[in-house]
Formats: sequence, C-alpha cells, structure tokens
Amino acid sequence: MVMSEFARRLHPGTIALNVIRGAPGLVFGVPAFLTFARDFDLWLAGLIALGLAAVVGVFQFLSWWRFTYELTDDALVVQSGVLSRNRRTIPFDRVQDVDIERKLLARLFGLAKVNLETGGAGENEGALDSVSMAEAERLRGVIRSRAAQAHSEPVAVGEDAADARPVERVTPVLFSMSLGRVLYSGLFRFSLVWLAVIGGAFQYVDDWVPWGDVDVDDLRTRAEAASAAAEAAFVAGVTLSVIFVLFLLGVVAGVLRTVLREYGFTLTDEGGRYRRVRGLLTRTEAVVALRRVQLAVIENGFVMRLLGWAGLKLQTLGSGEKGEGGRQDVVPFGRPEDIDRVLAPLKLERANADSLTRVSTMHVWRMVITRIGWLLVPIAALVIARANLAEAAVFFAVLIGLFLLLLVPVAIVAMLQRGHHRYGLIGRTFHVQRGVLGQKRWIVPARNIQAITVRRTWLQRRLGTASVYSDTAGASIIATPSVEDVRPGEAWALVDAIRPLRRLR
Repeated sequence: MVMSEFARRLHPGTIALNVIRGAPGLVFGVPAFLTFARDFDLWLAGLIALGLAAVVGVFQFLSWWRFTYELTDDALVVQSGVLSRNRRTIPFDRVQDVDIERKLLARLFGLAKVNLETGGAGENEGALDSVSMAEAERLRGVIRSRAAQAHSEPVAVGEDAADARPVERVTPVLFSMSLGRVLYSGLFRFSLVWLAVIGGAFQYVDDWVPWGDVDVDDLRTRAEAASAAAEAAFVAGVTLSVIFVLFLLGVVAGVLRTVLREYGFTLTDEGGRYRRVRGLLTRTEAVVALRRVQLAVIENGFVMRLLGWAGLKLQTLGSGEKGEGGRQDVVPFGRPEDIDRVLAPLKLERANADSLTRVSTMHVWRMVITRIGWLLVPIAALVIARANLAEAAVFFAVLIGLFLLLLVPVAIVAMLQRGHHRYGLIGRTFHVQRGVLGQKRWIVPARNIQAITVRRTWLQRRLGTASVYSDTAGASIIATPSVEDVRPGEAWALVDAIRPLRRLR
C-alpha cells in the first residue's frame, strides 16, 4: 500500500517573490501604457494601472494556490496549472540527489528552492520554488531517505524519514576558502565576457557621461604637426592604454565572477557524502554522495601549475553544475595537500607524472599532419594539373613557404602535447593526463568504467597507432578521459588489464 502525506503548497511568500521577479519585465510595457493613458485623466490612468496590478496579483495567487506537492512512499507528486492541470510524478528510484538553492531575493524572504537531480536528465527535473528553509531541510531529509530505500542503500544518519527536523551534528571541514583566497583565485579567472556588455552600455550613456571636451582627433593632428616621432608615440600610447584597460577590465570581471560564485566556499565531510556551501548573492548548498562519484578531475592552467595551485571536480551521476554534465566543484582553488585530503575518503590518490607512460612519438606526426597537412592538397593539385609553369611556381613557392613557416611552431606544440599526454593503470585506478596550457588529470576507478573502446582512424592505421576511450556513467561525450596514439599492442594490453577490474564492484 502506498502511503502519502497530505498535499502541501509552496510558501505564501512565493506570491510576492514572483511579482518582484517579474517586475523588470513590466518596464518595457511602461512606455506603451503611458502612450495609451495620456488621453485619460490622471485618476483614471491610476485606476487602470491598479486594475492591471490586481489582475497580475490574482493570477499569481491562483498559480500559487493551484500548485501542490506531496510525498508518497515511492514518488514526489507535483500538480500545477490554473486553466489546464499538469501532474508530474518523480519516482524516488530516479532521484540522484537533492540540493537547496537560495538566491539573494529568496534569502531576504527567508525562502529556499529545492532541486531534485535525476540521473537521466541534463538539468533538474523537479524543483519546488519556494519553500521555507525548515521545509526545505525536511524535504531533503525525507526524499533522500526514501530514495536510498528505493536504491536498496543504507540510510545515512540524520536522514530518517520519520524525523522532519534536520539533525545537528559536528562535521569536519575538508576544505574552505577565505576571502583572500577567493580574491586571489579570481586573478586566474581572467574574462573578457563582460566587455561587450560594458561597451554596449557605453553606447547608451555616451550622451550623459561628462567625458569633457577632449578631442582625440585634435590631439592626433597636433602630434602629426609636431613630428613623425610624436605621431608614432601617440599611436603607441593609445594602443598600450587600450590594451591595459582591456586587461584590467578582464581581471576585474574575473575577480567579481569568482567572488559571486565562490564566496564562503565550505566543503564538509558528513560520512559518506560531502556537503558544499558557497555563493555571495545566490547561496547554494549541494551534497555529493560518495557512492555516486564516478571519477575525479584535477584541472589547472599553466600559471596556476607553476605556482602550485589546482582545482578538483568530481564526476557524479547527478546533473551537477549547469553546463558541466555532472561535474561538481569540490576544490575550486587549492594546494596539492587540499586535493589529497578531499580524495582520501574516496580512496583515490594523485599519480606522479613520472610513474605514467607517454603516448607514442607518432602522436607528434599525427598532430602535424592533421593541422597543416591540408596545405599539401593544393600543392599536389598543381602538380597534377600542370598549370601555367610561371604562375604555378609562384603559388607553389608561397604554399611551401607557408608550410615551412607553420611547421616549426606546430611541431613544437605537438611535441609539448605528447610530453604531457600520459596514462597508466596504478592498482585499480586508471590515470590519464592531457594538456599543456590547460591541463587535466583524470583519476578513474576501474570498477566505474562502463565501456572501454579501442579506435583507429585511417591516419592512425598508417602510423601504427590507436586510441583508447573509456566511458563512465554521467559523463558527457567530450569530457571522457582518452588516450590517443599508443601502439595497438599497448592499447589492447591496457584494455585487457582494465576489463577484469570492472567486475570488482
């Protein structure tokens, strides 16, 4: 028999919250309303405005009233809709995790959003926006408990469905970021994304901002009149100033984005799961169940690596970060010892690069051929076509020159890529390292590898190499660890070594 609690509604504050959220969209309708109401008396225009506001308020109230949710033993049932009714049933055996999200406006109202992550969805399939913080904690505890029962897994301490109140207990902090570290990490998040927005804003405020009476064309005319050296100095000065301003804006944008995202970052170990809290305006709280972790990825840039910093993400079965395909940040910016401390409960360890095997030297040849080999096509076409010898000779010389010009830098980059592309099976863990400027190191428990494939392209068959691709649950296609350009015998030996370990669950 399936038991269920009574149907509940969202917090009444959701009505005001939704009205405030929709207010910016009404700004675009203000000019149209003013144009429409200019022929009416002021009191009548005000009465019309109040009527429209009342309609919006009534609709928001009806939307809130008609939205209900209830928990049964095996599912969360959500019903919504004013004119047409929608009923969604989310079975607990599909729920991978439950997160609590609190944006700035919701925090002012004392509310929170509950997100349900399901393994097969690319985004949160179920969301309750918004409920009180106490109700959010209750829902998370009950849903996790019943989801664990549906998965035939032991229920964690404090997640008893009969206890709706959160259990207070001391949990060790595995990793945290002070404000100083957050600001410092922002320096490595250089971003020019917001420059287009800033530039667009300047176009609209140009007439209002008191730039003064500075005439750049007049300054340049005077510089030209002075001397050629002065003109060159003027151009160089303007160019350097623009570059410096762009660089400074990129740094500031990176720091601001990092502070908004990582402020107050704290990762605690609750015995079988990690709890992560972070965010300045939007306060998010996520839980990573260790049993759902499929692999770990250590990421860093060239400068970060030189200074001894790196980031750690965990691939889980849930939807993870937006656009990250199940990846969860657990150490955004930390030292090697910080990463080791977070990996320890997962029984994972970093591998020394010297203990891993480099890919074949044929990797360099394949990179060079695929990147600039296309230049050989028009050269061969000229030889076959036997065009005008004089024109062909000039064109041939240009192509050969371009080929030789690109050959050296492309070959150097390919050799660096080959030097940093390493792999190895250490114990029961598969390690892959790739990247020069932006480097990634995958740590994959062999038992989590669902499929391992050996592939050989037409060019690889000519060069005598093969690539090994491993796939884990929850990973996107472009984010899986792969070993490119090893000898076929080594590729099959690696596959044969991993296959028996996959059965050790």
